[in-house]
Amino acid sequence: MKMWFFMLFIVIILPLIMFMSSFYFIAGGPKNVNNIFGYRTGWSMINKDTWTFAHEYCGKLWLKFGGGFILASVVIMLCLIKTDQRVFVAVGFVLFLAEFVTLFVTIHKTEKALADNFDLNGNRKNNHSFYV
Repeated sequence: MKMWFFMLFIVIILPLIMFMSSFYFIAGGPKNVNNIFGYRTGWSMINKDTWTFAHEYCGKLWLKFGGGFILASVVIMLCLIKTDQRVFVAVGFVLFLAEFVTLFVTIHKTEKALADNFDLNGNRKNNHSFYV
């Protein structure tokens, strides 16, 4: 049973961090562009506008994906509570890999949204709205 709780922790920690961070990111993230904390990429750190846009966009993605993975992970792991340890460990590993890949998908989508909405100097293009 200890191993099952450990695997449950492993499969919910990443989406939980994404989900909890999403609220801060949707609110705009750190107020100033910095190299320490926040969504830090070349695109996002061009200026304050790209910084805020990236945090809001990524935050919306993390809210959806983080919340979805928390729910799915808990339900799946609860269904496996009485199974053989090898089964829930294997399923937990697959869930964790899916969550990890999803993290990189959200980064890719955010970078694409930045490129679609800003020029290389960080000036907004004609389209001022974005959709997640």
